[in-house]
Amino acid sequence: MRLASSSLTAVTAASGVVGLAVVLTLAISRTPLGAPLFFSLLALFTVAYAVQLAWVWHASGDRRRAFQLALVFAVLFRLPLALSPVGADSDMVRYLWDGRVQQQGINPFAVVPADPALAATHTAESARMPSLWARTPYPPGAQLFFRLVVSIGDSTLAMKLALVACDLLTILVIVRWLRRSGRPELLAIAYAWNPLVVLEVAHSGHIDALGALWIAAAAYWLSERRTLVATIAFVLAVATKLLPIVLVPLLIGRVRIMDAAIGALLIAALYFHYHDPAALTFGAVPNVVAYIRFNGPVFRALAAILGPQGAAAVALLAGVTTAAIMRWRSEASDPAVWAWPMAIALLCAPVIYPWYLLYLTPFLWTRTTLPLLAWCLSGLAAYVVWEISRRGGRWIVPPAIQAFELAVPLLVSLIVFAKRARPVMTGGAAAR
Repeated sequence: MRLASSSLTAVTAASGVVGLAVVLTLAISRTPLGAPLFFSLLALFTVAYAVQLAWVWHASGDRRRAFQLALVFAVLFRLPLALSPVGADSDMVRYLWDGRVQQQGINPFAVVPADPALAATHTAESARMPSLWARTPYPPGAQLFFRLVVSIGDSTLAMKLALVACDLLTILVIVRWLRRSGRPELLAIAYAWNPLVVLEVAHSGHIDALGALWIAAAAYWLSERRTLVATIAFVLAVATKLLPIVLVPLLIGRVRIMDAAIGALLIAALYFHYHDPAALTFGAVPNVVAYIRFNGPVFRALAAILGPQGAAAVALLAGVTTAAIMRWRSEASDPAVWAWPMAIALLCAPVIYPWYLLYLTPFLWTRTTLPLLAWCLSGLAAYVVWEISRRGGRWIVPPAIQAFELAVPLLVSLIVFAKRARPVMTGGAAAR
């Protein structure tokens, strides 16, 4: 069934108005994450998003007006939340502190914010941040970004606007990728209107937005055979958060030896810049593997048998193996080859916060990544823990919520495989 372009424009306008009403309500009411009103608004936004995607997949004819309108709404969704203030518990407060101490010549990996000698580095917000006694968990690529933003403006607003700028640039990368691959550019709304993206970047300002930009750029440039810039973007994605390291097999045989050497030198230089004999430049990763657990039922089960380090090795091996298999079976232009290895590794991780899924979101516009799109939406259910905590409960995701998070993408997987002979996306190229 094909739907007229005028109808598509009307649905885009209606869905956009619903989404905008949701974000305005969230911004004005300052609804806490995980509150009943939060989930009610999120459900409304998700329905509007799903309706819009369904119409995009079945539309025919001229999509330009709908595309232009969709981009306008994508910006409008972000503005109210981006301008909303945040509290001292925001991760952005730590980002700012890490950037601030760097400006004073201090290695953020070598200190903890609670050190009395660093009292002068604090603002009223950072003096109350939850991570006062923890070493920074953010790799060198993220640290350079923090320092850059603080040099422009030392405020959570400046940090959030910088991350929203990364988010908007990711939309442009996806649009360019879609155009060059002959797919409908309107499919970019799978990312641009994604409730997870809007919430985790414009509302909460997570550094994963920078990593998502770099990995999307790496995928696009590699599909265009621009191997040097693809390698550099890939290294910067890994240096922002380590998750994309499992994608290394995708570059084997596709980048030149010189490109790989430059990439290796770049990541070595980034880590050497922050090297300290008394500090671990990998930040909190070993501590997370050994002690921290949140929403990771697969890791917990593996760790009970293999121990934490063994479970972490399985997660890494599973992601790398998936990437290696997909390297030889699919082209670099297929977004699924980038999304699935990271998803498999993340599924086996000890900690799965909703914003960790941001690395997957630039690739969720084909039939084969629909289960991951479903996971990005069902994963937001973990925010129920925030409400439980406010009421004095434990910081643990209830088993029923964990089951829901995984059951939704599993159900979508079954539907996709049952219909794999029928293209879901508009046009044959989009259905691959």
